[in-house]
Amino acid sequence: MQYDKRAVTILFDTYWSSGGWKHLASGPSTPPDDLAFAIQAGLMFSPGDFSHDSAIERVLALRSEILPANVGSAFIASLSRNQQAARSALGSFAVALNMPAHRFNPALGERYCSICGAYESNGEYDLNVLNFERHKWGGVRHSDPFYIAFDLERFEVEASDLSSDQDREILDSLLAAIEQMPPASSLSDLIQTIKPIFAGNDAQRRTLIEILGISGVLRIPHRIGFFRSFPLTTDRENTPWSKDDWGYPTRWWRGGSGIDREAVSFWFGQ
Repeated sequence: MQYDKRAVTILFDTYWSSGGWKHLASGPSTPPDDLAFAIQAGLMFSPGDFSHDSAIERVLALRSEILPANVGSAFIASLSRNQQAARSALGSFAVALNMPAHRFNPALGERYCSICGAYESNGEYDLNVLNFERHKWGGVRHSDPFYIAFDLERFEVEASDLSSDQDREILDSLLAAIEQMPPASSLSDLIQTIKPIFAGNDAQRRTLIEILGISGVLRIPHRIGFFRSFPLTTDRENTPWSKDDWGYPTRWWRGGSGIDREAVSFWFGQ
């Protein structure tokens, strides 16, 4: 899908500057005329009103409406076009794939759900920052039901281009590079290895790797993943390594583990 360039610029300028995130004490600000234009173009939105339970219900409904093959095809098509938003849905749908129906069930002494890890929300939710993250990097909250619901709703609305032979070749090169990583090489090593394969920056390549881990394409032995099960919040173990800010289960991948061919076939076909 082609997005209105002015609307994309308005969305990005609301949250991002040459120095990074805009930290505004009063929250993000968009000139009214620009906001109206971006809303009309489908890039910005009025605040959403979600609760945990309504988000879960929406996620499960969207899961039944969307074909996994279409999510995989959009991911492949994003590789040559460098369309971050198109590849985000694979990470969101992968978390939704085996998500159980549940009500908000706080962990003992905590404010987050012991099942999905989300915090309750009884007020307005900023959908625009979610869309900014989606277009900037391909999403950063794929395990958050609020993001999953928004992301998959946008996926249904924004018809994606079909993947081409060129996209398939990029995917093949990407998977081959992952399989050939030396034993015990790190995720940071993988970022550098895939740099020549497709366009983007390191932050975008990092998100792509996160999505491959969430979707089960990265083979991660001895850890509960989202592809075959649904790891509860308490199942999502941290690594013992310091300064590890990768998401679960991707954080546990190391070179030599390779890829999971069953997951590759499920999402991308033969």
